[in-house]
Amino acid sequence: MKKILTLCLLNLILVSSCATKQVKFIAPPRPERLIALKKSLASKGETMAILDESEDLAKAYLEALDAEKEGNLKLACNLFGDLAEKKPLAIKDAALVHSLQDCDYSNSDLKEIWGEVSVSNYLKEAYFETSKDLAAKKNLEEYEAEFAYALIPFKKIQGDKVKLMKRAILIAEKNNDAEKLKLYTEKLKEISPLYNTDINDKNKYAIAKDFESDRKFSKARELYKQIIEGNFTLEEKVKAFNSYRTTYKIERDLKTFLTKTYEMEKFLKNELENSPKDRKTQEAWVESKIALARAIWTNHQNKEARVVLEEILGKKLGTQNQLATTQYLYGSLYLENKESNEALKRLEKAHTYKITDPALQENIEWAIIWNHYILKNDLQVVTFADSFTKKSSNPLFNAKLNFWKGKSLLRSKKTEDAMTAFSALQTADSFGYYGILASIELKMPLQPVKATVLSTDPTGMLALDWLIAMEEKPFSQKYLKEIDSQFKTPEERERAMSLYAQTEWYQGGMRQIYNFKMSARNGLTEKYSNVIFPTPYLQTIEYLASKYSVPKELIYAITRQESAFVASERSWADAFGLMQMIPEKAHELSKKYNIPYHDFNNLYNPEVNIELGTALLRDLRERFHGKFVQSVAAYNASDEVIRVWEKERFNGNYLEFIEMIPYEETRNYIKLVFRNYVTYKRIMSKEEFMLDKDFFAKPFN
Repeated sequence: MKKILTLCLLNLILVSSCATKQVKFIAPPRPERLIALKKSLASKGETMAILDESEDLAKAYLEALDAEKEGNLKLACNLFGDLAEKKPLAIKDAALVHSLQDCDYSNSDLKEIWGEVSVSNYLKEAYFETSKDLAAKKNLEEYEAEFAYALIPFKKIQGDKVKLMKRAILIAEKNNDAEKLKLYTEKLKEISPLYNTDINDKNKYAIAKDFESDRKFSKARELYKQIIEGNFTLEEKVKAFNSYRTTYKIERDLKTFLTKTYEMEKFLKNELENSPKDRKTQEAWVESKIALARAIWTNHQNKEARVVLEEILGKKLGTQNQLATTQYLYGSLYLENKESNEALKRLEKAHTYKITDPALQENIEWAIIWNHYILKNDLQVVTFADSFTKKSSNPLFNAKLNFWKGKSLLRSKKTEDAMTAFSALQTADSFGYYGILASIELKMPLQPVKATVLSTDPTGMLALDWLIAMEEKPFSQKYLKEIDSQFKTPEERERAMSLYAQTEWYQGGMRQIYNFKMSARNGLTEKYSNVIFPTPYLQTIEYLASKYSVPKELIYAITRQESAFVASERSWADAFGLMQMIPEKAHELSKKYNIPYHDFNNLYNPEVNIELGTALLRDLRERFHGKFVQSVAAYNASDEVIRVWEKERFNGNYLEFIEMIPYEETRNYIKLVFRNYVTYKRIMSKEEFMLDKDFFAKPFN
């Protein structure tokens, strides 16, 4: 039986299903008949006069689901058990998974099922999870371990994988099964290298990285230092040094992070002295100098950062991109110091290099335009904006250039030309940040967005059609993820938009909209607004919005931007879950507001995460008197740096202040959250509303 079980599990992992004869499945009932059938079942009294074969199967499946929800497991078991044997039912293996959940099978029955049954790919996780729990309940420990092992590819959170493998190892040790113990132990090391007792030069970095992931920073640093000081290549040492210093940033010890960044530059300078002609060493040193300049700048030391950059330019080392970056940063430092003419000279110099990085090219071009705008060289702003937009294929970059071109035209008293530019921008990008700003300039009211009308036409993929018809959301979502790459034509992709909503796979719609041409996006965004800007966890968010006096539209705007509603999300900076909470901040808020929290693993819980995130938004709104820009920027960065930026850069104009925020991530974050906020407000409003020019200057709700 052991060999049969292992073979079956491996087959389930590697292939869709075991070889069986082709069965001719039937389609689910037509939408109108399905609606009538559901009404009939809901009434508990009325019945439809005549049912065809598909309606008969649908009726039984729906009755089984209702019985399961109501706790009538005996009825659910009988119905699902029967459906699992129905040859024409395309989702009979889904019925089998339900039967495992609902029926009280004997040990011998379970062993027989596990030895013979195969399920489709989209059902494997549920099948393995249910079977593992049943095996544990029935004290079938060997099977429990096998199913735990089979679950590994389906789990997203590392901690869950580790728990599964530790349990499997414990069972193998208990059973003195050396073969399985070796298999499970090797899998645990693969999942989490820190469990590898044999630390050597080949695995040292991976083990250090895993300690870092487990937030055991001291152990991670010990190993990183061994690489830095050991017999490793320069590339490996640089990689370890970057990870070493970044652990302090993740731990929010920015003072030590800066110290270690200095140390990395010094280390590479010594390497450069030993190998002055080696190009890789030269480039590594220049990169470390750029990183140091950025870190010093972040620490609000403008002149000191310039001194660091000056050394790069003095030695004339590095790639064209690195030299362009150095001049770009130098110009940005001058701009921050309100030395716009000097800034412009540096930026124009940066633009002369042969740049191969499109993002760097755009940053430099934008900085040139922005400096001209600050200097009130409005003619140059318009000229450069027209020139750069002709070369660029990036619609988001062009929207920014065209908005500030319009502002320059307005300042030049060319009102008609400015309004023409704003109107074109609003038409081209009505749901984007700059398109919304254009509507403010045009004094154009924002209209409510109508609810999305979904297509219920069958896809022709019978299993998916059945899953959607039966409202099997988790199963249908997994099925859709498997086939999503098949949607290639505009027609197929638009059809998929309804499927994303029907299966509640939110990320699918958010990603898919960018596969359409820019000219089609506005119309499709409006048509499928509830798909691209969904409202999951609505009851929870409405309750917390009221409890903490935070607009629900803001909670949705932040959550969409932070995680795209993926509860298992974890960022490089160790922010977790739906609202990307940082453990240190979560601990602080849990004490203040009595929110249950133990460690970072709790942040994967949607309810805990959303409440902590909402509580943080409450604090930030109070701290910044309800101002949008400061509250949102502080959520992404910190309230301390926001206050410094206000002191250094704020001239009374919020739109200009946003553009002058030195962190590119925070700058873009404010714009995207504002776009999300306004769009959610349009979705949730019944009447048109205006955003006046003082929106950012006043408390918002």
